[in-house]
Amino acid sequence: MREEARHDRQRETHRALYERFAAGTGFQIEQPSEPEVTGSEDFTQTLAASTDPAHAPVAADGEGTDTGFLPAQPDAPTLDEPGHHEPEPEYPAEHDAADEQYAQAAPAGLLGQEADAQNLDPHKTKRRKRTKRRRNLVMLATVLIFALVVTGSAYFLKSVLKQFNPDDYPGPGGAAVEFTVEDGWGVNIISRKLEELDVVASDKLFSDAVSDSDSENKLIHPGTYLLKKQMPAAEAASALIDQRPDKVFYIGLKANMRLEAAIAEIAKGSGLKEKELTALANKPEKFDLPGSVPNLEGWLHPGEYRFKLNTSAEEVLSTLVKSTKASLEQSSITDLDEGYRILKVASILQAEARTPDYATVAGAIENRLNPNNKETHGLLQVDSSVIYGLGRYSLQFSPEEKADASNKYNTYEHAGLPPTPLGSPANAAIEAAAHPEDNGYYYWVTVNIETGETKFASNYQEHLRNHAEFRAWCDQNPDVC
Repeated sequence: MREEARHDRQRETHRALYERFAAGTGFQIEQPSEPEVTGSEDFTQTLAASTDPAHAPVAADGEGTDTGFLPAQPDAPTLDEPGHHEPEPEYPAEHDAADEQYAQAAPAGLLGQEADAQNLDPHKTKRRKRTKRRRNLVMLATVLIFALVVTGSAYFLKSVLKQFNPDDYPGPGGAAVEFTVEDGWGVNIISRKLEELDVVASDKLFSDAVSDSDSENKLIHPGTYLLKKQMPAAEAASALIDQRPDKVFYIGLKANMRLEAAIAEIAKGSGLKEKELTALANKPEKFDLPGSVPNLEGWLHPGEYRFKLNTSAEEVLSTLVKSTKASLEQSSITDLDEGYRILKVASILQAEARTPDYATVAGAIENRLNPNNKETHGLLQVDSSVIYGLGRYSLQFSPEEKADASNKYNTYEHAGLPPTPLGSPANAAIEAAAHPEDNGYYYWVTVNIETGETKFASNYQEHLRNHAEFRAWCDQNPDVC
């Protein structure tokens, strides 16, 4: 009840103010009203004193008007003016509603100035911009996170689906690969092995291809099969299912293997007649070699080879010769007469030097072959050529053998390169012989056969010191030299 009475008094006060403002008159409140503390009697007495005309101050024009508590505004029309209608005041039930009605009656200019001041507040403007920018960043981050989640989910689903439906190789396949099926292997083991060798894209594809095969018998017999890298699974299955594998023979030739030893190795691995192979090796024209080539020495390229059982001797030798031609072409040597010279130098490199020293030794050989050089006068003076002519492999030979001019491979007596290569050089030696290092060396000697350490010299005196070091090492290791 007490609170209700207070609100009633406030409404009465605002009503009186509004009536006086509308009539163009006012009164001065001598003392601001204070909150009710002791009771309604004090407030009633104060209000009565305020509304007594005797206490109202007189303005300069003689009218009892006091609008000092209100903002300045144009003169209000009098009651006698036409078109004037005194507004009917409303009495809201709450204090906030009365304040709003009073704000509506206040001059528009004042309220507009307050609104503009609020709108022009730089702190509020910056705060609104920061809020908007923060909201935009949050929205952008949300969109990006959503996009990443969708993309990641797509890749994950794709990988999962690919496990159940892997992509097959389109074919026709790449390099040849030898695949051996062992006794007791089933489809599951074979399919895994084929995937590991990259013959098929996945073991599942091969297993499915075997199941879908039209063959009545889907057995895969033990044996060695010639397949290809990255074959379509159906083709791999067709090559293995109920097929007897082609029998093959294996040939392995070491680097710098001499012709006689190579022929014996081919005959051993293939079952071909050694006599037939030797006869063909002495007919280099059958393999499209120039007339300067007396036999296939140096042309049987080292490496591992597999051939079908019915492969002829000529086909075997032709394959090895083609491999040597391919190696020369890789070193930019297309003329076979020049290629034959390169094979001779390369065979010396293969016999006397280590792979890291090939290019250096090749440069020294070219220096020696120059007939105008003052050190060897065109003589190679290499031991490997002498022992080749002697038909031995040991580096030791007597002074008499060193001076034997009947040995056509005695490069201490005969200038220039030997009549043929000293064996079949590998790719690295061929490359170095085709592109020798430009240097001033004429001599080299391996001072430690076990480690292959080689020392080079530009004159004979320096070479003798290096050679003495080699002899000392041989004396300590007689079983090696």
